[in-house]
Amino acid sequence: MSKALQIVLCALLGAVTFITAHADECKFTAERTGGISVAGAKRVEIRAGAGELKVTGKRGAGEVSAVGRACASAQELLDQIQLKVTREGDVIHVDVQMPDVDAIQGRAFAILDLNIDLPDNLPLVAVDSSGDARFEGLASSDITDSSGELTIEDIKGDLRVRDSSGDIEVRHVSGNVQLEDSSGEIEVDEVQGDVLVSSDSSGSMTIRHIGKGVRVAQDSSGDIDIADVKGSVNIDSDSSGGVDVERVGGTFTLGSKGSGDIKVAEIAGAVSLPPGR
Repeated sequence: MSKALQIVLCALLGAVTFITAHADECKFTAERTGGISVAGAKRVEIRAGAGELKVTGKRGAGEVSAVGRACASAQELLDQIQLKVTREGDVIHVDVQMPDVDAIQGRAFAILDLNIDLPDNLPLVAVDSSGDARFEGLASSDITDSSGELTIEDIKGDLRVRDSSGDIEVRHVSGNVQLEDSSGEIEVDEVQGDVLVSSDSSGSMTIRHIGKGVRVAQDSSGDIDIADVKGSVNIDSDSSGGVDVERVGGTFTLGSKGSGDIKVAEIAGAVSLPPGR
């Protein structure tokens, strides 16, 4: 089977389910594909639009390939949904161009569900606007997501995530993890390095099985559950919600605390809590 035929078949896979799910708005559909060799490349940058996104690292892959299914409520909107895979120097770009449906009167709809495969040893920078996104089997990654559920697994290196809304699930990272989140639940599990949550506005937070330390710089609301940490745990500021910390190999420090219970168990080092708590 030729590579071109494989790409087309991948694009068609799941098309029936996709069209059914968007039957009311998805009156016009088309495939979008692109690919480019990675020889000499040092980084991949993705800028996706509305729609579901899946990015997968492939061992030994020689190219970045993108396969998508465009869907729109009108032919003119469908024509404006474009996928471009280009190269500038040693950086490969995967860019999605979408129509401005907000500027159109009436009920307008346009999305591109996209699958992207790339070598598992190339660092990634990704920006996604809306829709669920999944990243797996990748090298060091820097991911920015506006809305929708975000799942990240099996990262060989450091991971940085900025998220506006929607749940975040991070599992199996060999380096350090840094998170910034506005709303939605956070789940982090199996990280070999340090975990830093620089800010979290709302939603519960669960952090488990961390090889080094954990720091939560600012949390506004929602429960915090941290366990099985080999290093120390520091929560600089927590406004509201319960705090449950257990099985920590180092110290535990809680700088300031508003409302909510505090539960601490099996801390190997010193425990420091705010006065009166």
